[in-house]
Formats: sequence, structure tokens, C-alpha cells
Amino acid sequence: MSTVTTLPAELRRISFRFSGNGRHATCLAAYGRDKLMPELWDLTGPAPRSRLLPTREGETSWTLPLPTGDGDVLLCRHGKGSARLLLAVPGPDGAPAEEYELLTPRSGGLRLVAGVAPGTAALLFESGADGRTTVWRVSGRAEAPEQVARLAGAVGGGVWLDEDGRRLALARPEPGTGGTVVLDLATGLLTSLDGPADGEHLLMAAPRTGVLLTAAQRDGTFRLGVRHRDDPAPTAFPERLNRIEGTVAPLTLAPDGRHLALSVVRRSRSDLLLHDLVADTAIEAELPAGTLQPLARWTAGGLHLLHSTPDRPLGVVTLTDPLRPRARAAAEEHPGGWAPARTVDYHGPAGPIEAIVYGDPATSEQVVLALHGGPEAAWPFGFDPLFQRMAAAGMAVVAPNQRGSTGYGAAHRDAIHGAWGGPDLADILQLGRTLAGARGPGRQRPMLYGISYGAYLALLAAAAQPDLWTRAAVIAPFLSGRALYQDGPQRVRTLLDRLGGCAEADDELGPRDLARLADRMRLPIMIIHGLQDSIIPVAHSRRLHGRLLAAGHPVPPVYLEIPVADHDPLASSDGHLVTGLLIDFLSGRPVTA
Repeated sequence: MSTVTTLPAELRRISFRFSGNGRHATCLAAYGRDKLMPELWDLTGPAPRSRLLPTREGETSWTLPLPTGDGDVLLCRHGKGSARLLLAVPGPDGAPAEEYELLTPRSGGLRLVAGVAPGTAALLFESGADGRTTVWRVSGRAEAPEQVARLAGAVGGGVWLDEDGRRLALARPEPGTGGTVVLDLATGLLTSLDGPADGEHLLMAAPRTGVLLTAAQRDGTFRLGVRHRDDPAPTAFPERLNRIEGTVAPLTLAPDGRHLALSVVRRSRSDLLLHDLVADTAIEAELPAGTLQPLARWTAGGLHLLHSTPDRPLGVVTLTDPLRPRARAAAEEHPGGWAPARTVDYHGPAGPIEAIVYGDPATSEQVVLALHGGPEAAWPFGFDPLFQRMAAAGMAVVAPNQRGSTGYGAAHRDAIHGAWGGPDLADILQLGRTLAGARGPGRQRPMLYGISYGAYLALLAAAAQPDLWTRAAVIAPFLSGRALYQDGPQRVRTLLDRLGGCAEADDELGPRDLARLADRMRLPIMIIHGLQDSIIPVAHSRRLHGRLLAAGHPVPPVYLEIPVADHDPLASSDGHLVTGLLIDFLSGRPVTA
């Protein structure tokens, strides 16, 4: 049996941020079995360059990094009910960073907004237990922050309206509070943002020229608008800009405000459009087939994007002259070694089902059918550390975007509204039969993997046709829509209401309740759940585990609770260990926690 390879198949990057001047970026990175640590990107050369900044304690996924304009890194380290602000100063390559503690507030809520003025690396927003927000100016040096304002209530966002860093637009999240407000750093006072109509939200600005990009709901859909900071004229909503097909996400404005960079998701891939807001025309930039993250920075040095492909990890790429025809993206040098992927359209019960495929599902020793969470989500055509680990272990991976997934039009997305575990389950069962048929009688049947909604769907498939699968590994399953509505947080109940997740199916399988269907799941099952899951209560996995044990199946289920993990244990500080156990289970090796 194939064994899991070592690096480079274990690289993970999260929490990217740009400095206010766009000269640096940071993220948290985990290489192999190392803990997460800050990674600092220098964007001043012809191609992005990155280096790791080992810290004394290591970081968790709750750490929020932000680069200063000079190439140091601010770290908001969040713990259980506490937070600290530190400055990490890079040492010689490979040496631990020097750390300076700048602030230890009484409350546990901190966030940073990158500064644009000299002497202001960031503004720090501290949410107090009394409901007020304290604003601190952080210089970027090893010195205590300076308090500049104390605001009633909570504020979010942060869009600079001028180059000298005096006026910052903020969002008031509470209904009836006036939407966008402006904080004057010189006086500490809040005022309303003049110009935008009620219900119009500020998204971004070009401080040098005063161009503002807004969004407002018009005729039942959100439309992008363009206006000027000092012009009382009504916002213009460019016609062609608002007719782009696909899932559109504004990324950043050019320094002069004339061009807008947009990510447009079509199927599993992202395209980069550069839209001329004056002429209302667009050009498509050339990037390798992959995915873009909804964060970018456009400076005089170029357009800096966060991009990945299946065989290239997420990282910063730079278009030094983005408006030039056929401009090429410069990326960090990387040794490579990751498995490539392709997209395949499989025949489904109601039409094609696109899947991202690694390896040869027909001839590989094992094949995994991987199901995404959501359900309003999709597998992107980008780097996935888990799929790389599976491929390194000799497994083929088929990651479908079945009905219910985004990126394939409204009919495909809305097919499961009021029918969770209906059309999507039919798609998965047909895919399983297709894969098993292509493999023939002499090879192992497909395996199932799923997370969150994908875990629920995978176990429904295991119950609906248990003889089709070899085994199933799931992360953070819920028992049923109704049970989750009763036990889950408000944002999950809102999702269930909007998507009809509590509706009961009426067919031979019956109500889609995993506790009721546990007797039918006669294959080896692994269940993993984060003890601190804030979306799906861990009690759901505990109850399911108890029902599976009571059913007396020949192979007892493997059940793991990860103490330090939230909703995705693979993204926790123990993620590499959890991934290793999951790979061991799918490979048929004994699992010892």
C-alpha cells in the first residue's frame, strides 16, 4: 500500500492581509508538521518573495496578522476570552522573530485596519464589554498604541477616504444606525457619509482621486455603483458592469480609481476582469486556471492578487502592468511537487455534474468521492492540502459540485431548496455507481469523505446504498435540518429558513435524519468533530456515534473529538495530526488517537 509522502504536500496558508502602502503582505502558514507561523511577503521586486517568521509560541488560526509598511508584522493573538497585540520584528532567516507586547486589553475582541499615513501602521479596534469601541493608533514600532477615539456601539469595515489617513469610513452593523459613518482621526468624532442613498453600502475607495465604489439593492438584486467623494450627484450604476455573468466579487480599485479589478467565478474557476468604470468596458486578464481570493491591492508597483491552482498553493501573484494586453502574472518561486488536477463533467440524473479530479479514478488503488460543505458552496479549482495528501497516499479524488452548488446558475443552486438530501443525494449516488462501474469488480469500491453539509450528505449516501461504498470519513456532521435548527446558532437557523432545510423528504428512504438511518450504515465510519465548533454542535456527532454503537455494526465507528478545533479541525493547530489520522483511516490502517 502507498504511504503518505512528506513535504511539499502539507502546505497551508490562511488569513492574508496587505499593508496600507501595499509593499508587504502577510499570512499564517503551516509547513509540514510545524505550527502555524507568520509568513511575510515582500512585494517591492519583480516577483513576490516570502519568508517565514517563527514565533516563540507559534500561532493558532485565531491569530490575525497584519504587515506594517516597513516589513514588520502586527499580531492580534486571540485566546479564550482574551486577546493581545504584539509586534513581530523579523530576525535573520530561520531565526525566531523578536516579539514586543504592545497591548493586553481587558476585552477579548480586537481587529486591525491597515493604516495609510506615515507613522500609522494600523488602527486597532477594541470591542469593550460595555458595548463601546476604543480606537487605538498603532505606530508599527515597539511602543504602546495611542488612544484616538472611543465610540458608542460596534463598528465594522474600514475604508480610507483620503491619502493623509485622517478620514476612515466605517460600517454600523445595527439596523437603524445610519449605515456608513466617517471617523475623523483628528477629532475622534463620527459623522455620516454624505452622498450615498439609504441602503447604499460603501465597498472601497481610491483615496487619491476620491472615487467610491458602492453596492445597493435595485430591482431585487445588488448592483455596483460609482460616485465621487466630493460630488453630490447621484450614484451611477454602470450597465455593463452590472450585467457580468457569474459570481462577481470586487477586489480593488486602481490608484486613480478608473479601473476596478473583479473576480468572476464561473463553474469551479475564477476569472480576473479589469473594468473601465468610465467607458463601462472590461478586459479579461490572463491567469493560469485556478481561483482568486476576494482580497487584492493595486499600487503603482502593480496589481497584487491572491491566487492558487490545484498544484500551486495560495500565494501572492503580481501583474506589474495589468492593463497591458496579455500581461503576465509574476509569482513566487516554488519547488512544486504537488499533484495536478483537471475538471471532468460526469453524467448526472438532471444534467452534467462538474467534478475536480486528481489521479485516475478507474485504475487507482482507491478513489475518494469528496463532498463540500455549505450547501450553498462549491469546490474551487485551487490548491487543497487534504486532496494533495490523499493524492500523495495513492488515492484518486473526485470532488463534485452536485446540485445545490454555486457557480452553475440559479437552477443548479436552487435545486435543493426545500429538498436537502434530495436532488443532491441522487447526484452523489449516480456518481458513486459511475465510479464503481468504471473500476470494475476487481477493484475497491469508492470511499466517501465530507465536511459539514458534505458530511451529512455522505452519511445519507452511506445509508441509502451502503453496499456501494467501502468506508466513509466525515467531519462535523449534523443529524438533520430540524435537529440543527433546534440546536444551532441563529445564523444557521437563518440559513435553514432561507434554504428550506427543515423540509422532510417523502420517498422510500424517508426523513433525512442520520440518527434514524444509523442502522443502515453498515460500512466502516470515521467521525471527527471540533469540541469548540461554533456552527454545528458537537452533541450531534456524539448522538450519532451512540446510535452507530447501539446498531451493533461489525466494524465499530471511529470517533474523534479535537479539543482545540472549531468547525474545521483540519484548519486547527493540530490539523496535520487530524489529517494524518483521516488518511490512515481511508487507507485501511489502524487509527490511534
